[in-house]
Amino acid sequence: MPKNRSRPVRNILGSRIRQIREAKGWSQADMVRKLQLKGWDIERTVLTKIELRRRCVTDYELIAITQTLGVTLDELLLPKTPDVRSFFAD
Repeated sequence: MPKNRSRPVRNILGSRIRQIREAKGWSQADMVRKLQLKGWDIERTVLTKIELRRRCVTDYELIAITQTLGVTLDELLLPKTPDVRSFFAD
């Protein structure tokens, strides 16, 4: 019987990004289009992986995301940031 392995978390921002995007009434396609206009050649599948916390986010991408969502880095990080230690196994 296969073990139920959880996938490793690659970022702590994904769920917050999704929350803000949805609060704006944007679909993933809407946000991808806006990010592309900022110069990031991103596909919807990449945004999905970021929101599911399965893909790392680079500093350049993080800047594009905050500018697109119209939030500061603090607003993105602080309100819902879990304890980072919870992402690392003992």
